Amino acid sequence: MDRRKFLQSTAALASVSLVGNSMIAHGQGALDKDSDAYWKTIMDQYKVTDEFINLNAGHWGIMSQPVMEAFFNHTRFINAYSSQYMGSGRAANPNARSFYAERAEILEMLAKKLGVNSDELVFTRNVTESLQLLISGYNKLKPGDTVLYSDAAYYSMKAEMRHLKVHRKAKVVQLKVPDPATYENQIAVFEQGIKDNPGTKLLLITHMSNHTGVIIPVKEITAMARSHGVDVIVDAAHSWGQYDFDFADMNLDFVGFNLHKWIGAPLGVGLIYIRKDRMLDIDTKSSKGPPGNVDINNRVQTGTMNMAAVMSVKDALNFVDDIGIKHIDRRFKALRHEWVKEFLDDDRVDILSPEDERMHAGLTSFRIKAHKDTRELGKTLLRDYHINTAPIPNINAIRVSPGLYSSKADMAVLGVAIKDIMNKM
Repeated sequence: MDRRKFLQSTAALASVSLVGNSMIAHGQGALDKDSDAYWKTIMDQYKVTDEFINLNAGHWGIMSQPVMEAFFNHTRFINAYSSQYMGSGRAANPNARSFYAERAEILEMLAKKLGVNSDELVFTRNVTESLQLLISGYNKLKPGDTVLYSDAAYYSMKAEMRHLKVHRKAKVVQLKVPDPATYENQIAVFEQGIKDNPGTKLLLITHMSNHTGVIIPVKEITAMARSHGVDVIVDAAHSWGQYDFDFADMNLDFVGFNLHKWIGAPLGVGLIYIRKDRMLDIDTKSSKGPPGNVDINNRVQTGTMNMAAVMSVKDALNFVDDIGIKHIDRRFKALRHEWVKEFLDDDRVDILSPEDERMHAGLTSFRIKAHKDTRELGKTLLRDYHINTAPIPNINAIRVSPGLYSSKADMAVLGVAIKDIMNKM
């Protein structure tokens, strides 16, 4: 296909997608965005297998059809234009498309949504990379200083914190979070940890636990830690895009995000936030020049990223913005309630996130008290009931994380399956 035909074909694909989305949007306009009828129109924009019910959206999010179509079109464009799109094209022709210019526009969109400045954000490939760079790059530790994290942290983040013992000669302490969780005891455990370790300089907190779905009061914990002279790094892998909160109001300094979980971008896109006046507290990468510069891009060295995935962040943001985060928040809570309500008074089951609406969204784990092998339980749910979940062996629990493509009927099937398994036991 010659250049002209290629451009005509991709333009045609884009126009078909836009027309289709416009028709869907027109049909949605008359519907209550919290109604099952409206959410049927959203579910119809996902193509998921009918071999099983996927309740493991927490691993990564499935792209909606509009985002997937955009991703394919971006991939075709990059495959055709190659490195010319990276900069040489604009160097020769000021009107040529440029990845760096378009990336800057997407960062502006993200900054506006978060209520921060775009020069405080930089893309990574996932939240693990984001947090590894923040933790290992945090340079205010002296030998003997203490760093704290809880057992609710993601396993690779725990490993990165432990590595500070080698990398920075720090004292590393793991705290045990209270179970059951309450708004107050989540603050208290970190405050007590700081008081018990007066040399504490750094605290890692997980906004929403990937183990249980518990949402902790990040704003209050950060303010408390700051009053003790302690810095905080926040893991926001599961919170942004799943429930409604005001990021700017939290007044945070260092945060890692994932964009391919609840924002719905293609796999391979993460994000770092560093407050501008704290930039020098995170080391630059050795390949990015000498210390002392305040460009956030110099804190990351990923090499060539999947540019089509980055470009598709704009399409993913537009998709979730069309729904609205308040409605997404309410939908995920409604999906959770559809199965959790069956077990609130059942002493055979532990629901591991509290009913306090400040502390849960859609992702929630459960434990059948008499069942001692969560891996086997996960296999049983998938093999016998065709429900895909995430076993969490270290707490003997099953994590349930619906997506925007999930129905209330899916959640009801889960409830029936859990009861059937217990009755057979």
